[in-house]
Amino acid sequence: MTVIEIKRKDSGEVLHRVDADALKGHSLAGLKLVGADLRALDLAGANFRNSDLRRADFTGANLKKVSFYEASMGGAVLDKVTATECDFTEANLESVRAHDADFSRSVFRYANLSQCDLTGSKMIDADLSVADLRGNLTKTDLHQADLRGSKLNSAILASADLSKAKLDGANLMGADLSGAHYTPEQFQNARATGVVGRLGTQQTGRVRKRPWWQFWG
Repeated sequence: MTVIEIKRKDSGEVLHRVDADALKGHSLAGLKLVGADLRALDLAGANFRNSDLRRADFTGANLKKVSFYEASMGGAVLDKVTATECDFTEANLESVRAHDADFSRSVFRYANLSQCDLTGSKMIDADLSVADLRGNLTKTDLHQADLRGSKLNSAILASADLSKAKLDGANLMGADLSGAHYTPEQFQNARATGVVGRLGTQQTGRVRKRPWWQFWG
């Protein structure tokens, strides 16, 4: 039996031991794994619900269908991870870095991604409703993403793909949409005063006639 030791990246301290054969789908719920070195591991289907993963490094890991429900992940590194169909509901991802990662079809409802850096990542068909996304989303693929009620004010969305994204009730005031792909109609029920982009500050968004949550189906 091969045992994998999950260690702190900075000190080498062993934080948790797990049978390598049982790593996929393993429950790590509620564990304190601050600064853990989880690079390139196959963690598909694992459960990190309520775990403390601040400053953990997941670079290159397989995180498909992992649960990070209400996990603390501030300052974590998720560069080039495959994190499709994951659950990040109500997770704290403040200041997370995720360059060229794939979060397609994952759920981030009510998640805190403030000050995140998601440059070049895929969030196709992801549920980001009511999430705090006030960070760097340069070249992020948000095609068909659900951004209803999300906080994107002053976010950097330069060259991002927002095609067919749902933006009802989203706050994009002061966001940088330079070179982004979208249609003006998408902003009809969003707050978009002062948006920087091809429409400049002329893009103001229509005053909503109904509360944004009534657009949820």
